[in-house]
Formats: sequence, C-alpha cells, structure tokens
Amino acid sequence: MDLLQENFPQLFYLYSTYYTPYATYIHPLRRALLLTQSYFYRYAFPALYPFYALTLRLLGSVFTEQPSLASLTLLAVLLLVSLKLVDVLRRAIISWITFAIRMIMYASVVLFSMWVYQRGLEQSLEDLGWAIGLLAGLGEQGENMGRARAARRAKEARSIPKGHYRGRTRGAGW
Repeated sequence: MDLLQENFPQLFYLYSTYYTPYATYIHPLRRALLLTQSYFYRYAFPALYPFYALTLRLLGSVFTEQPSLASLTLLAVLLLVSLKLVDVLRRAIISWITFAIRMIMYASVVLFSMWVYQRGLEQSLEDLGWAIGLLAGLGEQGENMGRARAARRAKEARSIPKGHYRGRTRGAGW
C-alpha cells in the first residue's frame, strides 16, 4: 500500500490529460490501441470465438481435473507447436526488415552514383565537403547553445535565495 501511496502522484501526473508533457506521445498510442481493440472486437473476435471457447473448455478441464499423462503430453505438444510458430513469425519479420534495409542501401548507392555521374567527381566532392562542413557547424552551434542554456540555468539557480521556491513551473512535478 505504501508503494501505491508513494507512486500515485507520479502515475496521476503521467496519465493526466491536462498537464503532461508526454501527451503528444501518449494520445496517438492510446488512439491506436483503441482503434485496434475496436477492430478486434468487431471483425476478428467473432471469427476466433469458437477456438477461444474450445481452448477455454480444454484449459478448464485441465486445471480442474487431476492431470493425466495424455493431458500433460498434449500441453507439451501445444507448447512446442506455439514456440515453433513464434519462431517462424520472428524469422519472417526479421527477413522482411533485412530485405527493406538492403533495398534502402542499394537504392542509396544507386542514387549516389547517379548523382556523382550527373554532377561530376570534382563537383560532387566539393558538395560533399560543403555538406560535411554544414553538419559540423550545426553540431558546434548546438553545443554552444547548450552551454549557454546551462550557464543561464546555473545563474538562475544561484540567484534564488535558500528556503525560497519559484512556485509551480512547467516540469517541476509535484
């Protein structure tokens, strides 16, 4: 109970829709979950209900009666078959992801070579050097902005007298 009492304010803060910085991330996920749930109960559940009822009846008899060797063997076979199915599904997903990454890599190589062919080697190297310099400059500018922001926050923290608080600010929590 103490754990719930200690963590309730943080949980309430995370799930509050009024004052949470995570709302932009939580609401699309929540909407997708509700749409998936709606789709499942409208289309998939009526088709899967007979299998669900059969499995529920089978599991009910397995857990209420004394286990026999046949039921334990059936349970082990079902476990092995389900693990095989999950393994096949995992391999299929990994193969499609690998295929997509390879296609992206091959397409980028082809596009880069077409760009070099069209612009010429010397102009392409010049453009590439400019792009690398631009990215390095952006990184340096970001570091400078971060240092300035950290120095400003440290100065603000030193200017607050001890024992005083700034009031409720965004990100202050409870």
